[in-house]
Amino acid sequence: MNISVNQSSIEQRQLAVQRLTALWAFSESGLGGILHALQMPFTGLLVGGMAILLISLIAFFSSGNFKIILRSVLIVLIVKAIVSPNSPFPAYIAVGFQAVLGYLIFSVMKINLLSLCILSLLAMFESAVQKLLILTLFFGQSIWKAADNLGNFVAKQMAVSTIQGSHWIIGIYLSIYCLGGFIVAWMAYKTIKGFSSDIPWVKWNEFPSAGLGVQLPAMQRKRNKFKWILIILLVVSVLLYLFAANSKQAWLDIIKTICWTITAIVVWYQWVSPFITKGINKILKRKSSLYAAEITNIISFLPVLKQLAAMAWQTTSQYKGVKRLHYFAVLLIHWSLTWTDASIKNTV
Repeated sequence: MNISVNQSSIEQRQLAVQRLTALWAFSESGLGGILHALQMPFTGLLVGGMAILLISLIAFFSSGNFKIILRSVLIVLIVKAIVSPNSPFPAYIAVGFQAVLGYLIFSVMKINLLSLCILSLLAMFESAVQKLLILTLFFGQSIWKAADNLGNFVAKQMAVSTIQGSHWIIGIYLSIYCLGGFIVAWMAYKTIKGFSSDIPWVKWNEFPSAGLGVQLPAMQRKRNKFKWILIILLVVSVLLYLFAANSKQAWLDIIKTICWTITAIVVWYQWVSPFITKGINKILKRKSSLYAAEITNIISFLPVLKQLAAMAWQTTSQYKGVKRLHYFAVLLIHWSLTWTDASIKNTV
């Protein structure tokens, strides 16, 4: 398949949208686990950035019919409900928010660097705020109280005015996501410019000699999620004890934090999240018959995308930091668009 838009037919653009939708579905239902298994840092930020990049490319290949984004996100959510039925409902909200936001922004502003920046920044901001709200739900105000106590202790040692530790933590966290938003917008803009050019822009035109034989390490995503919750709970408890006015108050704060956290986790994972997720899945499955053939094709293509993601990560190992992330995303998109059954017939 020719991936230069200027030379693409209507059928090729439609195929590109289908492949990008499949990659988006894979990103939401499996890419996070792959990157986690490959020990990739900031997995959530990368998956969110990948979604923005794919939404932008789907809009670009849609020839101005931006409603295709809404059709694609519905298919993505249906595949997510089928492949990952236990995904928490905030994940569905985030994906839907990104897609609707992309549709509205591109409909008004078209596709340019400014619209890409606005989409990416707002989507990243929503993702960061959502995580902060969930963190507060699990730990209550104790986590921010502990952060403030630590900030006051540091300020006292440095003989400076009071430091609001919670404000600093939230500010730094939001700043990281905002910086990520700018980086994703730049990557999306550069990638779209590459597709607009008739000059080949990806240096890796062939699949590596390893073919689709890459072995991935075992994934332990859910266990690690709860491990981090326990670590945060332990840190909060230690801070409350060390910086409380007296030991009695410290123990009371620790007991309240532990009780609230356990209660919040049980209520969230046992009742609230499953109930809402079940309702979302029912709604999505009612719509699945409308896109049955496409959904079947996407699900059958997911194992290939899983291997392509691992291959792309290995192939870009000579790069570091943001440069590697950019080349990884570009290479994965390039291979996803150009893949055929004959792509590796001489490499396996």
